[in-house]
Amino acid sequence: MSVRVWNLVWENSRHGGTELLMMLAIADHADARGVAWPSVPTLAKRCRMSDRNANHLLAKLTVSGELEVRRNAGPRGTNLYRITLAEAKGVKPTSPPVGPEPLKPTSPPDPEAAVTPEADVTLKPVAEGGEAGSSKPLKPTSPEPSLNRQEPSEEKPPTPSKTKTRKRSQEVPLRAWLDAVQVKGEKAIPADDPVFRYADQIGLPREFLHLAWAEFKARYTAEPVKGEKQKTYTDWRAVFRKAVREGWLKLWFLDGQEYALTTTGQQAQRVQRAELQGAPA
Repeated sequence: MSVRVWNLVWENSRHGGTELLMMLAIADHADARGVAWPSVPTLAKRCRMSDRNANHLLAKLTVSGELEVRRNAGPRGTNLYRITLAEAKGVKPTSPPVGPEPLKPTSPPDPEAAVTPEADVTLKPVAEGGEAGSSKPLKPTSPEPSLNRQEPSEEKPPTPSKTKTRKRSQEVPLRAWLDAVQVKGEKAIPADDPVFRYADQIGLPREFLHLAWAEFKARYTAEPVKGEKQKTYTDWRAVFRKAVREGWLKLWFLDGQEYALTTTGQQAQRVQRAELQGAPA
């Protein structure tokens, strides 16, 4: 366990209640980079809850940006977690040395004759910590940047801007995105989504569109094939619109002036009808 990461979560996380408890449980297993790979049952046991509730909390924490989850990327197929809060908070101590404050002890004139001949190299004592007044501002900041700059090297190459790092952290698998949408009380594809207007413009039946969404969910919530990474996006609604426009699912074709289902589409339709007939009333 990294005490630094655990303290950062305890003091700086925006969450409370069971969400904070889950963050602390992950931090209890994390190394100095904020990386951990406990199993979901282990986290559920620590938080005194069911595995299902644990997965629900992990989805909410992922959307909040304080936690990054890579499904089945850890040892023995466990999830790989990275507390991104530790990265964001660890960067702050490096900003003060950029300003003029560390140079203040060298600006006032010094009456000592031994120092004045070295005026053109006044920065040397500050870097080495030779003077008591100039070494203190640099001591607390030197270990922190080294830790923070090493964190991304284990996971992915460093990015030139904070915006790109933040955007990547918001990309989630479809299952986690659906859980987050449900928590917000929203529909995955609301009635005013542009995909319906597009379907009306080209004459695509709404029944085919609903069939496409069912197949889209089945494809991207399934466990990835061994050796492949699970798809993650920030806006899954936009991805679905693109899939409809470009015909990713190959469910229909234009037969003259009307749309008809392909063999794949007819098979998907039969599966959907069988599931509806077997569902409880």
